[in-house]
Amino acid sequence: MAKSLSLTSSTALRDENVLRRVRHLGSARDGLKEWRLQRLTAFALIPLGLYFVASMLRLATSTRMTATAWLASPAAALLVILFVLAGLAHMMVGLRSVFLDYVHTRARLLLAELILRAATTILAGASVLAVLKLFLGR
Repeated sequence: MAKSLSLTSSTALRDENVLRRVRHLGSARDGLKEWRLQRLTAFALIPLGLYFVASMLRLATSTRMTATAWLASPAAALLVILFVLAGLAHMMVGLRSVFLDYVHTRARLLLAELILRAATTILAGASVLAVLKLFLGR
């Protein structure tokens, strides 16, 4: 009977250590939320990407003034902004998942996430400002 108690204790100890390790990983905290966000952005990128590619093919032979006039319309500007933001959000979630899988040091993981978030924020801000500048005509 003492042997079965020690087996149970060792199993409980092993499970506690596994749980302790899992709590420090991203997938144990918010993996489902990130998974859903990645699927949502992937689903949103399908029609937005098709619209963007079709628009670029149509504008490929046009002048710069025609492209500027196209982007000055509210619908086109909104769809381009949504395409860029959905693409950047999808990129950020995907790269964060790669970092969690392949960066094993806590400090390097934090540094990589900070750089990723900063770069994504800068790219999103610059992209939205560029589209709004063309939309507003300034």
